Amino acid sequence: MVKFYPFEIPGRRGGLVGYADVRVGDILIRGVKLMRNRFGGYFVQMPSAQSGDRTYEVVEVLSRDLLEEIRRKVVDLYKERFKI
Repeated sequence: MVKFYPFEIPGRRGGLVGYADVRVGDILIRGVKLMRNRFGGYFVQMPSAQSGDRTYEVVEVLSRDLLEEIRRKVVDLYKERFKI
């Protein structure tokens, strides 16, 4: 299950396209960022928190395959919903 919340902020090298809540098994990951790079490709950033001047990942996906599955689900939903 994926819920997508569009929130486009253009940047010099791409930018934030939106946020997603992604369910993986019995775990719900809220606040996954969908980013567009300057070449038009998409990638995801896991939720993070800031403490002082440092930023820490709240969720770290150790499996490359799982990270790719999450990215694919979020990008596919975004493209389907916005007909890209």
